[in-house]
Amino acid sequence: MPQDVVRYGLLSTAQIGLNAHLPASYDSKNSEIVSISSRTASKAEAAAKEHGIERWYGSYEEQLADPGIDAIINSLPNSMHCEWTIKAAEAGKHILCEKPLAVSTEECQRMIDAANANDVVLVEAFTHRWNPHMRKARQLIAEGAIGDIQTIDAALCFNIAVPDGNVRFSQQLAGGALWDAGCYAVYATRFVMSAEPVQVVGMSHDSGNWGIDTTFSGTMKFANGAIGNITTNMEQPFRCYITVDGSKGRIEIPGMFDDSGPIIIKTGDGRNGEENQIISTPAPYRFVVQFDEFSECILSGKKPEYPAEDGLRNTAVVEALHKSAETGSSVDLSL
Repeated sequence: MPQDVVRYGLLSTAQIGLNAHLPASYDSKNSEIVSISSRTASKAEAAAKEHGIERWYGSYEEQLADPGIDAIINSLPNSMHCEWTIKAAEAGKHILCEKPLAVSTEECQRMIDAANANDVVLVEAFTHRWNPHMRKARQLIAEGAIGDIQTIDAALCFNIAVPDGNVRFSQQLAGGALWDAGCYAVYATRFVMSAEPVQVVGMSHDSGNWGIDTTFSGTMKFANGAIGNITTNMEQPFRCYITVDGSKGRIEIPGMFDDSGPIIIKTGDGRNGEENQIISTPAPYRFVVQFDEFSECILSGKKPEYPAEDGLRNTAVVEALHKSAETGSSVDLSL
């Protein structure tokens, strides 16, 4: 293997791999996507030819057996992350796993154990944590720029026009608004707070008897008293934001996925005047930054800034929110 490039395989023909990871690889300084796989050779071949990928495989097993691949991007449906991450680790492949890392903390731990046992790097692919506006918000909150944090509101909602056949609406494949999109809002809240919630409450709704949540609303309480609210829905106009309110002001990020989007800081009490500061955050494509960091970890032995254990902690919160929605009771995470 060239010492300056990691060769990746796309595990599945999912659109996130072809529409986000693949374009990002062109601009990465140390990453190259060289193969793609599917459960059928014809589908893999068609995707490879359409997107200029040099090799394709009609099974995931064939791809994992290829010695010319160093790492796998696991963009399979949520319920399949654990099985194929473990198989990739056992084949000696590093794994950049799409979110959520898994659909239970038990699965996450098995994946982490497999990665450690086989000396490979495993990271959950939450790209919005690489955006400068999110990092600036985290810094400002830690510095006390808006005082004591009291409430946080985060949302990721979108509209799937044709749900039939979409994996997000599949109970078997662990779809649903919270696992698919709400996990971003949960992660963003944990990220800017630099803390883990100690108690959660969740409520959900299934609009079409799909067996999954099409709407989910959750509340997370932190040890310092801050309360975070998350909203996610798969049948609404798109929105993806986070706001943080403290005793001395507010931080707003109107677009968490907007790589170069602004961060707005509002200070004052709103009644006797308010000072607004808008900070621009020009940035590269977050998928490129993710590639560069993950590949550097593989090439140099550097520890990931956000290792797989961070994904386990996010999964623990999502799992607890689901449990709360199912039981109608709050779930204590402080133990």
